[in-house]
Amino acid sequence: MSCSMCDHSGSHNLIGMARPLLRRSFFFAVILLALISPPGRAMAEWTATAETKVLYTDNVFELSSSRRLALAEDPSQPAVVPVNKASDVVWEPSIDVRHRSRPTNLGDTEVSVKAAGFLFTDNPIFNHGNYRIQVKQALDADTSILIRYRFVPNLFLGPNTERRTGLRLPEEERVTSHIWRVQLERRLSDSLIGTLVGRYGLRQFNDVFAERDTAFWSAGPQVEWLVMSRLTLSLAYLFEQGLADGREQTQFRDDVSYRQHFTSIGATVQISESLSLVVGYAYRRKEFTSEIVGDSNRGVVDTTHQGSAEFQYRLTPAAVMTLGVQRSQRLSNVTSREFFNTNTSFGLQYRF
Repeated sequence: MSCSMCDHSGSHNLIGMARPLLRRSFFFAVILLALISPPGRAMAEWTATAETKVLYTDNVFELSSSRRLALAEDPSQPAVVPVNKASDVVWEPSIDVRHRSRPTNLGDTEVSVKAAGFLFTDNPIFNHGNYRIQVKQALDADTSILIRYRFVPNLFLGPNTERRTGLRLPEEERVTSHIWRVQLERRLSDSLIGTLVGRYGLRQFNDVFAERDTAFWSAGPQVEWLVMSRLTLSLAYLFEQGLADGREQTQFRDDVSYRQHFTSIGATVQISESLSLVVGYAYRRKEFTSEIVGDSNRGVVDTTHQGSAEFQYRLTPAAVMTLGVQRSQRLSNVTSREFFNTNTSFGLQYRF
């Protein structure tokens, strides 16, 4: 897909006004984490989980989008489909620091900050970070609310053709994502947990693709069912609507507004005391809603299928080893948008 010259009206004005605040919001949140709990109790209630994974991917352009195709991640992250798709070995380190306290009579308050990276061996232009901060507050013994902010800066999607100059020049397409999430979770019975999820986000593209700046919202439920002591099933659905600046800038014929339906089903099987298997299937249908004559996005419908499986072996009470595989396939009524992506991974996780 491509882009051209745009004015600064409509939602682009709102996004532009928000940018200075958004750039600082993550760092203010980290400072808040250091101040939020009484210092006298903090040391005994801090935990940290460090993890590193090494992945082999046969498609560096789709890896990031494939890894985030999950309800808990970002199931609408955009992707570019080039003609040549390189393979690579990718390192994925992360650290998740948590603090739990009980500052009120409602129940536990847990604050968590996580930073993760994707480091590509042969294609470092794809290197990027993924940062999030969240607060989970118990409301009673069976109910909790979670508030999360996720920040993914300057993610390289791939080469694309711009439309701003009218010359259709090849340019790098990049996007920065700010995503806020509210999640209400309640235990409905001894074996059933229900969750309602709401998200709001902004995707800000680099200047040569600025008409693609998008504001989106999504909402949906998730149910987890403890079928038996060794088997847990989950089912989730998320509807999403994205409105891009290009819908009001018809001269560029590049409106990436969309509707999206996302569904996933998963199972966790406890094979033995130390070994478990997590399997899942995700389905995404993305319908572009442009009504602009001459826009290549008009009438496009993409459907993505993804299957995954991961063995998790507990080495010690604090250490876990993982081995996984993930296969994604996107089909489209525009064949040039179709892709396959297979990722295999080996990981180690340690909880301090």
